[in-house]
This record gives sequence, structure tokens and C-alpha cells, in this order.
Amino acid sequence: MTNKPDRALGGVRVLDLTEDRGLYAGKLLADLGAEVIKVENPDGSEARRIGPFKEDVPGLERSLYFINFNTNKKSITLNLHSPAGRDIFKQLVQRSDVLTEDFEPDVMKSMGLDYPVLRELNKRIIVASLTGFGQDGPYRNYKAPDIVSFAMGGIMYISGEPERAPVTAPCEQSYQATSIMAFFGILAALYQRLSTGEGQLVDVSAHEAMAALNEELIMRYSLTFEIEERCGSQHKSSPARIYPCKDGHVHLVVLWPHHWMNFLELLGNPELLMDTAWLDPAFRRINTDLIDPIITEFTMSYTKKEITELCQAKQIPCTPVNSPADCSDDPHMKERDFIIEIEHPVIGQHRYLGSPYRLSETPCQINRPAPLLGQHNEEIYCGELGFSDKELAQFKAEGVI
Repeated sequence: MTNKPDRALGGVRVLDLTEDRGLYAGKLLADLGAEVIKVENPDGSEARRIGPFKEDVPGLERSLYFINFNTNKKSITLNLHSPAGRDIFKQLVQRSDVLTEDFEPDVMKSMGLDYPVLRELNKRIIVASLTGFGQDGPYRNYKAPDIVSFAMGGIMYISGEPERAPVTAPCEQSYQATSIMAFFGILAALYQRLSTGEGQLVDVSAHEAMAALNEELIMRYSLTFEIEERCGSQHKSSPARIYPCKDGHVHLVVLWPHHWMNFLELLGNPELLMDTAWLDPAFRRINTDLIDPIITEFTMSYTKKEITELCQAKQIPCTPVNSPADCSDDPHMKERDFIIEIEHPVIGQHRYLGSPYRLSETPCQINRPAPLLGQHNEEIYCGELGFSDKELAQFKAEGVI
């Protein structure tokens, strides 16, 4: 690892073998300046086959899913199931700082590429292994797509409306949470390596990542045996849930006494709600059936933008429930350059989300679109490892790359 002060992780090389729950980890590293090399099967990552596709036309270079999670990365093709492919991979490991993989447990071992082997090649290598249930334990071999981790981590149980079955959430919540946890672990391992000169294994469990997001409720149960019930969008105070308005919905949270007093002014100080008993959030919560008709009549008189501005001016937490279109056109996001455009060689100009955090001296940047399949084969194999064009052609013919 070398120091490049213009990028926080400049000089860090990452080999990215991930297909699902680890994709975002590689993107986070790449956006901070790491050189992330996406190592794909010769026929392409499975993520390239996941829609939506540009103009609904499937293709390895048209998956918006793949394109989103692989900006700033390079791509090489390599068959790790072939002896020649594994030999080449070991050369790359010797030249790298981090490896991320989200195979099932023992897959890397079956290929002779598990952490003890890689450590013998490069004692500085940091291997982040992202699995459904971790490298050990009775569930280690259970299948764990996103919905399994969301359910077993306890988040699904508290999601949804009361008296109805639990619901799942969109956008692969467990996959992204697991990637974020891996990202933290990798950064910690890089920091530790500055002192020891040695890497380590970062074992990340999607099951545990989701339970960590559910920590407060699990801890409450361990102390009081209280089980949180589903309550939809309703908070323990009132009014504190999602309400309809002219053009959609807003999420309103009137929690503390000063929130309530200011909100009464917006409502015109209705006589029914002026008693001091209403200052107590718990009292309001058990009388939600009296409050909600008044609140709904108020919210239905305005657009979500109007309600948000009225409430925020009174220091009352309130936000529009934005659609993807609302987020894409949000002037605040545009002013902060969170939504940017970049040119992809196949799908053309396309919008991307920037980094959700800002570093003043070494900012995150999106410098290149997601790579084409094997786009950097010649750069890595010939320019760095020294293979000739003839050898590269032979590797391709033999299915090695």
C-alpha cells in the first residue's frame, strides 16, 4: 500500500470476487480511491444477468444492477476452476492488499484459495469473506439469499402493519448492510496492518449484520422479555406516522411538548386538543383515533412539499415520502452533487448516486463507469504480469480467461 494523499485509499489494490452481498463493499472501496479489480468468470458475473436492463433489452453490458454496483472498478476475466487460472490468481494475490468474496463457505477452500493458503503467498493480504451465516456455526451451510437474512436477523418480524403478517423490504437490505459491515472491517484491518505489517481474515455474516441493525430490540428482550410488535409507520407518540396529502404522503413526527404546541398552531388550536393532558406523548398515542381524523383533514389540504415546509418552519420533524423520481429530481441532492451523470460505452449517459459521506481533503469520486467484461485483461495480464498477446489469446482459447 502506497500513500496517495489525493485519494483516501489511493494505492490500495482490491481483488473483488463478489456476486451479490459483497458488491457494494467493493464500490465503497473504489469510490475512496482503491484500485478494485472485478474478477469475473469468462462468461461474465452473474450480476450482469440481473435486471433491470437498459431499454428492457437483456445483455451482459446492459444490466443497470451491475452498472450501479461496479462503477470505478476494473474487470478481468479468469476461470478459478482451472489450474492455470488459479496460478494467475495467486500472482495477483501477491500484488494485492485486499480480497473480497461472497461464496458459500468452503468454496474458496475447495479451489485451494482459502485464507491460510493466500496468507502464505502474501502475509499482508486482508481477506473479507461475506457469507449468509459466517464461517462457522450450525447454520454455516444454510442458503441465505437477501430475504433469508432479513427474516432471520429479526428485522422482518417488526416490519409491517399490526394484526397482519410481517413484510419484507425492497432493495436487498441485508446485502447492502453486509457490504457496509465488511467495508468497516476492511478499513479496520488496513489500519491495524500499518502497525503489524500483516493482514487478517474479516468474517462477515449477513445474519449478524441484520441482527446488529435490530440490536436495540434484541437487547430490550434480553432484559425485559418484551417483544416489539409490528406497528406499521406508527411511532409510540402521536401524531407520528405516515399521513396522506394532496400529492402523496408525508411522515410526521410530533414527539416532544414543544412539537405538539407548535403543531397545534398549524391546526388552528382546535378546542378538542387544547387540554394539557395532550402534552403527554403516551396519552396522545392511546387516543390516536381522536387525533388522526383532525391530522388527516389538515394534511389532505396541502401538498407534501407544503406540509414539510410548514412543519419544518415550526421545528417539527416532517418529511415527504419520496418516490425514486422525487429523489432523482430533488434540488437538495442536485446542489450537493449527490446525483451525477457519467457516460457508459454501451448504455450511454446515465445517472448515478454519489457517496453518502464527504471527505474534505480526499473526496470520494466516480471517475469511470462500470467496466465492460474483461475490459482490463490486457492491462493486467500483459502490462503487469508480463504475458504476451499470444499467451493471452491461448488463455482465452483454453477458457482460462
